[in-house]
Amino acid sequence: EEQTIRVGPGELGWLRTSFQTRWQRGPTPAELQGLVDEYVRETVLYREALTMGLDQNDIIVRRRLAQKLEFLIEDLAEVSTPTDEELEAYFEAHRASYREPDRITFSHVFLDPDRRGEAALEDASEIRATLEAQADPTQGVSDFGDPFMLQSYYPERTEAEIAKLFGRDFGARIAELGQGRWHGPVLSGYGVHLVYVHEIQSFPQPTFGAFREQVKDDWTAAKRQELNDEYVTRLLEKYEVVIEEPAEGQMSVKGEASL
Repeated sequence: EEQTIRVGPGELGWLRTSFQTRWQRGPTPAELQGLVDEYVRETVLYREALTMGLDQNDIIVRRRLAQKLEFLIEDLAEVSTPTDEELEAYFEAHRASYREPDRITFSHVFLDPDRRGEAALEDASEIRATLEAQADPTQGVSDFGDPFMLQSYYPERTEAEIAKLFGRDFGARIAELGQGRWHGPVLSGYGVHLVYVHEIQSFPQPTFGAFREQVKDDWTAAKRQELNDEYVTRLLEKYEVVIEEPAEGQMSVKGEASL
């Protein structure tokens, strides 16, 4: 039996359905024969790989099987229909995640520490004073400071988008600055910046009614994950986990050899 590869109605139906899903039509007889040939070839290679033990101690195989079981658990997990009270409670607990983030419009002047050295901070203070003295505080902003690989003006960017470009600390600092004046020096991974915040666009607090369907989807996903975690916890109860640390003196240092 182990030397027999059976391609029955179930396998043929699965091959036809997969082809239909991908190409939006059924396979021709020649195409179906090609699918069967590929299925048989894959089965032969799979069985021979198992015979040779190629599935043992393979991290990719381990992860794929674990992932497949997780998908199976997720498919079998039955999540009840949530009540409005449950959804509202979930919404209140996660209200911040449904709020549209503030959008910040700002200009900046960059000073390169590699070029200016210790004088960068002092130069930043002098340039800031010059900018503040202008009738239009952002006039000719690109003429100040040092060349910068990115833009000098950023319209309507969220804190997360700013952090992605300049670093998390810079993004958090920008979100705290007041509008309509120059700030700085503000530091980033690139160097020193003077920052002018043109506008901070804020959005109203979200309401449950506006996000009810999204909240329902999120609640269902969270509940499904909770059930999955409970299932894995029950599986772990069947096992004893033993972590064996190497004995002192048995650690080998790569690159060293004893004579």
